[in-house]
Amino acid sequence: MSLTLSLRTALSGLTAAQAALQVTSDNIANASTPGFTRKTVDLESRRVVGQGAGVQTGEISREVDEFIISQLRSQRSAVGEYSVRDRFLQQIQSLFGSPENNRTIPNGITELMTAFEKLAVTPEFAANAVEVVNAARQLGQLFNELAVTTQDLRLDADAEIERLVGIVDEKLGSIAELNAQITRATTLGQTTAALEDERDRLLGDVAEYVDIRVFSRTDGSVDVYTGSSRLLVSGGTAKSLTHSAATQVSASIGYVDPDDSAYPGAITGIFLDGTAAGDDITAEIASGRLKALIDMRDTEMPNLQSEIDRLSQSLSNEINAVHNAGTAFPPPSSLTGSQSFDGSDVFSATGSVRIAIVDQSDGTVVETTDIALGAFTTINDVVAAIDGMANASASLDSAGKLVINATTSGYGIAINEMDSAVTVIGTETRGLSHYLGLNDLFQANVSTSQYDGFSTGRQSSSTTAMGIAGTLTFAANGISTTAGYAATDSLEDIAATINANATLTGANIAASVVDDGGGRRLIVRDGDQDNFIITDSGSFLSTASMTSNATSASTVFSVRSDVITDPARISRAELSSAGGLAPGDIGITTGDSTIASDLAGILAADIPFSAAGGLSGTTTTFARYASSILSVQSTIAAEAENQLEFNNSFLTTLEARNSATSGVNVDEELANLIILEQSFNASARVLTAASDMLEELLNIVR
Repeated sequence: MSLTLSLRTALSGLTAAQAALQVTSDNIANASTPGFTRKTVDLESRRVVGQGAGVQTGEISREVDEFIISQLRSQRSAVGEYSVRDRFLQQIQSLFGSPENNRTIPNGITELMTAFEKLAVTPEFAANAVEVVNAARQLGQLFNELAVTTQDLRLDADAEIERLVGIVDEKLGSIAELNAQITRATTLGQTTAALEDERDRLLGDVAEYVDIRVFSRTDGSVDVYTGSSRLLVSGGTAKSLTHSAATQVSASIGYVDPDDSAYPGAITGIFLDGTAAGDDITAEIASGRLKALIDMRDTEMPNLQSEIDRLSQSLSNEINAVHNAGTAFPPPSSLTGSQSFDGSDVFSATGSVRIAIVDQSDGTVVETTDIALGAFTTINDVVAAIDGMANASASLDSAGKLVINATTSGYGIAINEMDSAVTVIGTETRGLSHYLGLNDLFQANVSTSQYDGFSTGRQSSSTTAMGIAGTLTFAANGISTTAGYAATDSLEDIAATINANATLTGANIAASVVDDGGGRRLIVRDGDQDNFIITDSGSFLSTASMTSNATSASTVFSVRSDVITDPARISRAELSSAGGLAPGDIGITTGDSTIASDLAGILAADIPFSAAGGLSGTTTTFARYASSILSVQSTIAAEAENQLEFNNSFLTTLEARNSATSGVNVDEELANLIILEQSFNASARVLTAASDMLEELLNIVR
């Protein structure tokens, strides 16, 4: 070997040691830097004409296990999802209360029942009526607070979706930029290790929000896909991800899947590189923070809302049915309905109702009439019959609510439902006073009607054949039409048949199929909020548990304002149903507690509940149904907490495995530093010796 070659060989050793020292120093300096991976320099033997000629530095490479990194991304998605679920569900728990918390709906129902029982024992005590009103108001407030907060949480979730989508979009753009830089560096033969570290860090961040798959390309760049194989990043190009948050939500406002005929809904989707239905990837997101937020907004919160709506609607309906069957003592001089009507609204009923004008001082009958309802076809017929009494007037006010007034001071109005049965939908009927809402205890705190929209209970599928056949008959102001259904028809088919009916379309009556928990339900509404009746020659209405639409029932659940103002209006007695009741007879007695006892009894009775939200159909008491809602929420919250704990533990294990492969061990690096220092010194000594020998040789030649 020539002295010149020796010099060059020693110099290459110095250069290689210097490069390795730089990498080792960088490793030590970044030992605690998140996302940094240990780097190594590939050293290659250099040969000239088959003879060793020193060493040359190769690529600076990262010590990584791509399989573990892929697992880490998937696990970060899982942890991101369950951390969001846990946070939201804990918020619900804090609002809904725990089983031992006194301020819960089950306890509120029990307190109302206790108040009715006290009223039944001593109906003449005014304080007992006040206690009933207070218990009813507190229960209403619990329903209202839970419903409002549920919708607030949905709105928060949607706003969070918009924020996170913006973050993901920004990070995808950064990944595309890094791809371009890595490709350029690879082409120029420059190191890309630091750029790849930054890209992996960003990919891990994105995985926390949405499930992704990553594929490497030969030019050093990567392609990023969603779990459903939608392309997010290709080389140096990133697709845009967008979502516009809703400004308000309610129980009747939600996201609609692109496959649904009602698409788009009031809540928009998450769009990938466009705004068409085909660009909506909301339903395709399978894990990550976004998945949890979507589930909270579109499933968990609506489930809870549906359950409390079902409870509040059933509670209101059953209590009002009993309350309308009785009267206060003394009976009020005026009754105002809670339901709105047009005078020409269709009316269908059987049986008769008893209305009496009584002396408020002692309950003596002044005038009584039993009104047969079978021949009446419109609300105007009902109004005219009542208005025909000598000591009472009846009319619809500006809101379409029936108002009955005793025309003489000191007289009151009492009603006995008798066997009156007014058709609501199908075979569901109500007594006349209940139908009109004349003596309701609970009512909606907004002007509305229970007869302008109907909903089925939750069905497991909207595309499976119902297996029943028949004809639905729709009767409304000035119209009557039918819509047939066959045994092969599904919920979607029945909705389509209703919407294809020109008469119904002209009356602005439309059907839609919406999500409800793990299933679907059919809603039929009049867009003009006009009342209508549906009857059935088959069994669809009963099989599907179709009744007045309960959507938002808990939001507007409240005690009637006139009852709050005057607790003495609480029903406790019953107008005599004796045959031949005549003026001068005792119609009501002050100690009668028949209705107060019945009100307490209905709260202890088993009531049928159709499927709603995450609860199956069942027959149980109101308090037990409310407890089941609380119990289900507690179970869901506990499951989310357990899953978060488990997935965090697994993530920690994966991070430890990754650190063992990619992390910097400072002790090892320091030991390597000593070896490199010795190598550098040895190469320097060789270089010095070769230089001295070369100089000596030159001196000899001279």
